[in-house]
Amino acid sequence: MFSKILRFLHCLPIATLLPTSLMAEKPNIVIFMADDLGYGSLNSYGAPENFVKTPRLDGLAEQGILFKNAFATASVCTPTRYTMLTGQYSWRTRLKKSVVNTMDPLLIDPETKTIGSFLQDKGYRTAAIGKWHLGYKEKKFKNLLGKIEPGPLQVGFDYHFGVPNNLDDFHKVYIENDGIYGLKSDKMQVYGTSYYKAKDAYAGYDAPQRVTDEVMDTTMDKAIEWINKEKEKPFFLYFGAVAVHHPIIPSKYMKGKSGAGLYGDFIQDTDRVTGRLIDYLKEKGALENTLFIFTSDNGGDIPNNDEKHEKITFDMGFKFNGDIRADKHTIFDGGLRVPFIVSWPAKLGKGLVSNELVTTGDLFATIAEVVDGKVPDPAVAAPDSFSFWNILQDTTQKSDRPHLINRDVLGRHALRFGKWKYIEGIPAAGTSEVKKGKMLEQLYNIEEDPAEEENVFKNHPEVAQQAKKLLLEIRNNPSSRNVPGV
Repeated sequence: MFSKILRFLHCLPIATLLPTSLMAEKPNIVIFMADDLGYGSLNSYGAPENFVKTPRLDGLAEQGILFKNAFATASVCTPTRYTMLTGQYSWRTRLKKSVVNTMDPLLIDPETKTIGSFLQDKGYRTAAIGKWHLGYKEKKFKNLLGKIEPGPLQVGFDYHFGVPNNLDDFHKVYIENDGIYGLKSDKMQVYGTSYYKAKDAYAGYDAPQRVTDEVMDTTMDKAIEWINKEKEKPFFLYFGAVAVHHPIIPSKYMKGKSGAGLYGDFIQDTDRVTGRLIDYLKEKGALENTLFIFTSDNGGDIPNNDEKHEKITFDMGFKFNGDIRADKHTIFDGGLRVPFIVSWPAKLGKGLVSNELVTTGDLFATIAEVVDGKVPDPAVAAPDSFSFWNILQDTTQKSDRPHLINRDVLGRHALRFGKWKYIEGIPAAGTSEVKKGKMLEQLYNIEEDPAEEENVFKNHPEVAQQAKKLLLEIRNNPSSRNVPGV
């Protein structure tokens, strides 16, 4: 009888045999990063329900912690994603301004530790699915034919299914691991025009072309498929949603469902697809022990004429960045403040709110402390990442982050410290926009003036001097964790 019991136990999945206490030591981890989703785009962040309804993300907040003072590290895509994955400011790399373009090489040095490679070392399986926008290959390339290396597989991910840059980049294909998904031959036939007009005609790879209004669901299908493949190890999923970056093309499930036109529909797609993942994890019994982080890479885009759907929605009165100044690309908080929700049912409180300063760049240090009990030495990894694990455990705790450097599309820097925000106003060197993009120095008391309406630079010369000195010190030190506040 005893031998029969042993044979029965031997046939059970390993996870079934592990004590609950041991399984709970390492949570599954999900980072869901929306694209251009503004601070005021969810009902839980003040979006009126007559414009949009976001019940799944609001439900996530009800089951976890909603941060009201959270920031992306840049007001455009690539630098925020780089800093999130590496814990290092992007301006310490070659990327001093703008973003990685459609034929640019991989921005992450394969020798740089990322959240993915850190978690691989701790026994996790890892995947980067959805929008990548961090480049591929070693050098600038003409096309994505051949083996795509280095890429996500060389910087900490076991699996990759990605959109190279954004929803309608001219590649128009998916990348799976180190090659074009479904590639049949090396033939290419340029065709049509992308959202970005004739200069970006589709490359015409001999492979399945992305169907624009299905990308959100196709990428989520791949994420769920990957999670389901192996259950013996905890997983880390970095999911980069393509919504709500232009072109504004919502799915057939949400088209016409919001009160804010196609742009509102696309916001609701973000909510719907997040709900798909939450439902799957719940159904599989994995949600309880999943650290789930939802955020955005920067604020929403309010263009003048080039994207009519966003303009129409904004003109309707829907302030999808909230009551803060400006939008994506800029150095003001409309481009930098983002929704930020963290849930972990097994460990964290529910329905809580924090006003403490946290950033997308702090995820590396925080995850490291959760999994390993400590933050890596800044000389080894995550030099600009500050853990907020103390706040997750107790929302009355204060942030350990003494300062934050933000940058915009032109490479202009802003320094946030205490109640102050200092804007240096100088674009990155060597660009054609240096003269055009230079701004006056600015200083805002963001506690009293969160909308950045009154520049008090001339009123507080001593604070301005402190800011300049601190900004220079952080730039000259390889780790901002080594630089105390003022």
